[in-house]
Amino acid sequence: MSENSPILPIKHVANSFLQWDFQNGKASTTPMKLQKLVYLAHGWNLAINDVPLINEKFEAWPYGPVEEDLYHIFKQFKDTPITDYAKSWAGNEKKAYVVSSSIHFFSDIFTRVINKYAHFDALQLSALTHQDGTPWSITRANGLTEISNDLIKEHFRKLALNG
Repeated sequence: MSENSPILPIKHVANSFLQWDFQNGKASTTPMKLQKLVYLAHGWNLAINDVPLINEKFEAWPYGPVEEDLYHIFKQFKDTPITDYAKSWAGNEKKAYVVSSSIHFFSDIFTRVINKYAHFDALQLSALTHQDGTPWSITRANGLTEISNDLIKEHFRKLALNG
């Protein structure tokens, strides 16, 4: 993957957050928290780099933005910490991949999200996404399911302007 093709596989993005979480030897990221971290990375990438981080779309579920495939990959963990990576097929075996540290645009976004949000738990991150005026709240208020990337980009650009 080159710097010129910035759309990344969602499993690789999620695994990058899990790899960071697993570094201290104790898993602490629940499926809900992982959803929010991936959503936040996607939002910041839209705002800063003007392109989606992932191809998948987020939906406005009751507990905030959710990407459905990612939900199904980790739903067996329920509200407990995730202890294994999302796997992808490589030839005839399944392997776990993370985003390479040589992909600088992702490293910048990843660091921003970790520094700004990693200390929050899943419910705190969910509450952030539920505030009035967020893409999630606007989508729900309009009776829609899919949160548009344009709405996400506009929201995160406002956040960037406000510090």
